[in-house]
Amino acid sequence: MPEVQALYVLSSSAVAPRNVTRFSTDSDFDVAVILDVPVKEAEWRLRPADTYALVRDRLPAWIPEFSFHLPVPWGRMEVNVHQLLFSYEADPRTTWNSDKCDAYGNKGEPLLDHGNSFGALIAHKTREQLERLENETHRLHNRITWDVREIPLRMARRVGVPTGHFVLSGALDEVVNWMYARSGRLLPNMKWKWYTLGALGLISSEQETLLIETQQCDPLSMVDLERRCEALGEFCRTAGMDLGPGAIEAVRKAYQQANHHLLGGEAAVFADRPFPRLVPFSGYDGSG
Repeated sequence: MPEVQALYVLSSSAVAPRNVTRFSTDSDFDVAVILDVPVKEAEWRLRPADTYALVRDRLPAWIPEFSFHLPVPWGRMEVNVHQLLFSYEADPRTTWNSDKCDAYGNKGEPLLDHGNSFGALIAHKTREQLERLENETHRLHNRITWDVREIPLRMARRVGVPTGHFVLSGALDEVVNWMYARSGRLLPNMKWKWYTLGALGLISSEQETLLIETQQCDPLSMVDLERRCEALGEFCRTAGMDLGPGAIEAVRKAYQQANHHLLGGEAAVFADRPFPRLVPFSGYDGSG
């Protein structure tokens, strides 16, 4: 069709050097159609669907529904047709999350790409996302200092043990995300996140065992919550994250100064000796 700028096979059906996903009879088939349909600058909206509504009269009538099924030897296979407008995606205001960058950059097979224009756009969006992941690494490290032990146990005492287990399960996801981010790798879709850790060699078999121990849960047991905290803390240690008191204090202070203090490292500090008071930054010259 003349409107097609690019056509990509995605996920487990794609043949791509960095694709570690596996196709099976439980898989669906993902294909992306990128259309060369003009979008005016003033028609850009944060939600893609809002822009699509504005340019509906320019879209070709042959565009299929997103999802349908085809007969295959083992029954029926779902087909998902991801539909993008090249000019909308190329707009600098359009950002791609890590999942999308990974889907196209690592798990995408181009069947058609005029002038490699969409391939160049994938590379650009991926570079932008990897730069954002550097900041995400610091955010996750800060959260992990709280969520691997302190917050789960505190919440278990405050409102009940099941809440502590729930918080710790969230910490497990934060630790996995940190493993990807600190390695400079895109975070894959949730369904592939665990498998890809091992497939990419980001964790050893011993570390995987620690993560499995963290997943196991007796939601009503405080003793089991302590056990899970210890397992996840030990994983962090083997991954090179120091969760000793001094290291935790340094990580939290650096993150707070960078993200929550208007003056960053030049903010006044609170001193409780010889009596409670705020002490202005020593480099402050009294002007302004």
